[in-house]
Parts: sequence; structure tokens; C-alpha cells
Amino acid sequence: MTTSTDPTHAGATEAGFQLRHATPDDAGAILAYLRQMGGETAFVTFGPEGLPHGERTEANYIASVAQRDNAIFLLAVDGERIIGALTFAGGDRPRLRHMGEFGVSVLREWWGRGVATALIQEMLVWARKSGVVRKINLKVRADHERGIALYERLGWVHEGRTTRDLWIDGQFHDGLYMGQEIDPAGGETGTGGD
Repeated sequence: MTTSTDPTHAGATEAGFQLRHATPDDAGAILAYLRQMGGETAFVTFGPEGLPHGERTEANYIASVAQRDNAIFLLAVDGERIIGALTFAGGDRPRLRHMGEFGVSVLREWWGRGVATALIQEMLVWARKSGVVRKINLKVRADHERGIALYERLGWVHEGRTTRDLWIDGQFHDGLYMGQEIDPAGGETGTGGD
């Protein structure tokens, strides 16, 4: 797979979709994608209503991510159509900048075609090159077997469980915390001290 974390480059994948960085101009299409995706799965924190903000707020968020060295917003696209998305944001405070949480989603018709894997692998390459990111966390619904299997295959380990994490259609669902430690591309270890 040929991908790049250069925001102006769209890397093609063997499966026919492309990976690229989100830009503020994508805000409307991203919100539409999230409404569609949210209506197709119960494994995210919202439904077909999407996110509770408008295009301007989304565009501002995307612009802010592009300015940070510990955040990334990637899109998987088929032509101009968004078929998957991944966001990661590290902490704002000095003692938390090295660590953050990511989320990934894919339209149902593209499930099982390598979209989530490609997005996550691109994030991992970026994180190792960042010089900042040293830990990537995620939270997944405890019964999301396919998602958990993917995260384990890509190096995440179980770190905890939270009960009654989500309330969907009158039922509670537990969440699993998973994490992966990141070492820089050069193999340097340790984060220093204070």
C-alpha cells in the first residue's frame, strides 16, 4: 500500500480507495458521512443524528488538528466519497501530549475490505514519525468482536473494562480500554523525566 502523511498527498491502496488528510473544506461531507455511518452501526457513540454541531465547528476542528503535532484526521475516500475516517488527538498539557485516543469508522458497504486497517496503519506510521506520540489508546464496545480482533492484530492490548459505558436501545453495553505503546521510528525509548 502506498500512503503518505503529507496532507497534500492522497495515497492509493490495493483495494481501490485512497487515504488522505481531512481539510476544512471536507467539513460538510464529513458530517454527512457521520450521519450515514451512525445510522449503520451501534458501535459508535451516536446514531443517524450525527455530531451535535455544524459545518463551521467541524471545519474549525479540522483546521486545529492540522496545526497540532500530536493529532491527525485521516479520511478514506472512493473518488470524492468519504468511506472511512480516523481521528487521533493527544493531550493539550505537557504531561499528556504523548498520549491520546483514536476513533475509526467505516461505511457498512466497505466493511471487511481493509479500510479500517489501512487508516490505523497510516496513523501508526505517522505516530512513530511524530516524535511526540508514545501511547495510543482506544475504547471499544465489549461485544464488538470484529473490532477487538482487528485492534489486537494491530498490537493493542487490553487495559481495562468499564461497565454501563453505552446506553443503546434500552440496553447497557460495557466498554473495553485498549492501548498500544509507540516507540519512535528510530527505536529510541524513554520519554525523559521532569
